[in-house]
Amino acid sequence: MHDRIKAIREALKMSQREFGEHLGVSRDVISNLEYNRVPIKELMIKHICERYGVDENWLVTGDGNMFLSEWQSNKKLDEAIAIFKELQPEFQDFALEQIRKLADLQAKQKLDLKI
Repeated sequence: MHDRIKAIREALKMSQREFGEHLGVSRDVISNLEYNRVPIKELMIKHICERYGVDENWLVTGDGNMFLSEWQSNKKLDEAIAIFKELQPEFQDFALEQIRKLADLQAKQKLDLKI
């Protein structure tokens, strides 16, 4: 399975550090997994599959396709999250309020189209 973890990371064109950061672990953890120095835990398997849209069967057995067909990387969401994390708490509150207002506006527009 260690070789498939590396294949996922390389397919996503990410460094070990970037790949690990998105999973909440260090570069060393990813390196240890890729070089088969430590066994991969079930929770990490689930997390990789959920975060990167990986087919769990493929990750565990190597059968099938690496990525789920319905999954698409959302670069805009990743960028928004990265920016949000860098904001000071008071700016995070403001940004969240604005996002809620946009969601409400979108919902209202969808209702108006149905009428």
